[in-house]
Amino acid sequence: MRYVFGAIDQVTAQIDAKQATLNSKLDELRQIISPLVAEWEGAAAESYQDKQRQWDSAALELNQVLEAVGSAVGQGNADMQAREAANRGMFA
Repeated sequence: MRYVFGAIDQVTAQIDAKQATLNSKLDELRQIISPLVAEWEGAAAESYQDKQRQWDSAALELNQVLEAVGSAVGQGNADMQAREAANRGMFA
């Protein structure tokens, strides 16, 4: 089996970058709708807040998944690099 460690590092970096972009876009969206939300009252405000909580929960869950995937990919890459170095050492 052959591993391209640099490419795997790039995948880890891309996952991190996509997560940062996602969070940036969500923050941008919150800023855009904030003036509208400030004017809502009653049932409309309550309905929005309920949906916003659901959205926030889903975003948090997605962030946790992306973080776990990025961490697993990075750790797997580090583990395989260490294993390859150990294997090379057996024949040195």
